[in-house]
Amino acid sequence: MKYVVYGENRVMTGDAIADAVLAYAAALGENGTTDIVEIPTADDDGVGVLTEMLLGPASQVMVEVAPDDELEPEDEDLVNELVRRTEAVGGGRFADAASSHSEEPAARRLRADPPTPTDTNRTS
Repeated sequence: MKYVVYGENRVMTGDAIADAVLAYAAALGENGTTDIVEIPTADDDGVGVLTEMLLGPASQVMVEVAPDDELEPEDEDLVNELVRRTEAVGGGRFADAASSHSEEPAARRLRADPPTPTDTNRTS
C-alpha cells in the first residue's frame, strides 16, 4: 500500500495505482496539461471509496509507503489506462516507472531491459 500525498491531504491506495498516478502527474506537469483521475482508495476506517484528483503542472503530488493491507485496492485496467494516458502526453519515460508493478509482457520486458537514451529505434 502507498499514500498518494496531495498538498496537505493523503489517500491510501495500491502500490501500482499510486506509482501510475505519480508518473501521469509528472508527464502532465512536463507538458503543461491537466486531467482529473478517479482512483480507488481507503478511508481512515478502511472502507473503500473513490477519490478524484486534479493532476497537472501546479500539482504537488508525492507517494510514500503506507502500512500493508490485505484489502489493497488493485485495478490493472486503471493502471494500464493511466500508463496509456501518460504515454499519450509524451511521458513515456514516466510510463516506464509506472509499469513497475504490471504483469503485462511489455512491462516485464521494460524491467528486464530498460531503454537507454540511445535506444531511439527500439521496438516492443
